[in-house]
Amino acid sequence: KITLGRATKDNQIDVDLALEGPAWKISRKQGVIKLKNNGEFFIANEGRRPIYIDGRPVLSGNKWKLNNNSVVEV
Repeated sequence: KITLGRATKDNQIDVDLALEGPAWKISRKQGVIKLKNNGEFFIANEGRRPIYIDGRPVLSGNKWKLNNNSVVEV
């Protein structure tokens, strides 16, 4: 399990996306990538703004299966 988002002193995450650009656009917990028992990876959007997977929006509260070489945009 890997969390993506914006780190604060009270909120530690695995990948701090605020280091890559405007932090105000990124939720403290934007998304979570999980490995299922069958070997598939899924990303769940836990932020307010969409996450784009291969150009398709994944809205808040939804999840999407990641494929080999998927492009993830936040």
